[in-house]
Amino acid sequence: MQKALASLVLLALPSLAAAGSVEITGFAGRSFPFYSQTFSYDPGPISIAIPGVTIQQSGAFQANASGGFALGGSVTLYPAEAIGLELRLDSASVSVQPQNATFDVNLTLPSPLAPIKSNLTLTQGTVDIDSARPFSLNLKLRTPGSTHVFASGGLSRLGELNFSAQQTVALGVTAVNLQTSNLEIGTIGLKAARTDAQKGGSWGGNVGAGVQIALGERGGLVLEARGFYFPKQTIDWEPVIVTPLDPLPSQLLQRLLERLNPVEFKPWWVQATIGVSYRF
Repeated sequence: MQKALASLVLLALPSLAAAGSVEITGFAGRSFPFYSQTFSYDPGPISIAIPGVTIQQSGAFQANASGGFALGGSVTLYPAEAIGLELRLDSASVSVQPQNATFDVNLTLPSPLAPIKSNLTLTQGTVDIDSARPFSLNLKLRTPGSTHVFASGGLSRLGELNFSAQQTVALGVTAVNLQTSNLEIGTIGLKAARTDAQKGGSWGGNVGAGVQIALGERGGLVLEARGFYFPKQTIDWEPVIVTPLDPLPSQLLQRLLERLNPVEFKPWWVQATIGVSYRF
C-alpha cells in the first residue's frame, strides 16, 4: 500500500506544482522507542509430604528496547504560504534486548533446620523485530520568511511488523533432597510470535515540529523531532516442548502460563532527524 501511494505521488508532482509550491525533503537520524516490560511469574506452591516444609518460588525476566537508524522522505504541497499537505514515508529501526532471567526459591524446613535458598540465572533470550515503516498524511503549518518554524501531524498507517521472542524460564522445583540440601529446578523454552491472522497494518498518528533554514533560493536545511503512536500489540507465550513432560513439570508449566503476562509490544517512538529540502 505504501509503495503504491508513494508512486502515485511522484506521478502527480507536475500537476501538484501547478496548484501551488511543492517541497521534497529527505532526512535521516535516530529513533528513541518507548518499550520496557518486566515479566514476573509464580508457578505456585508444591505439595511436599513432609510436615513443616513449604516452598516459595518466583521468576522474572525483562525486555528493553533501544533505538536505531531513522530515515525517510516527504512531499509537501503548499496551496498557501503557511499551510501545506504533507505525505511522508518513515523507517525506524528498533531493537529489543532481553535481560537474563532469574528464578528464586526459598525452602522452609521444620525447626531447628535452616531454610534452603536457591537462585538460578538463565541465559538471556532473543527478540527479532522488523523496522517500523509508517506512511503518513499530515497537515503542515509553518511561519513565513526564509527561515521557517513548522509543525505537522496527522494519520499514520503502519505496515506489517513481524515480532518474535524466545526465552528460557524455570518451571519450578521438581525434586527436593533434604539430605544433600539439593533442589532440582526444571526449565523450559517459551516463544511468542505474531501469527498470520495477526499480521497486517494498523492505524495510528504522528506529530512533529522543527525548523527549516534556507540554503539558497530553493534549498533548505531541516531539523525535526517527531513522535509516532500505534496501538499496542499483545502476543501470548507458548511453550517449546521437545519431549513429553512428566506430570509435575506439566502441572508447573500450566500454572506458569496462567500467571505469566503476555508480551505487550508498544510501537511508540520519537525520532530526531536532520535533512535537506528542495522547493519548486
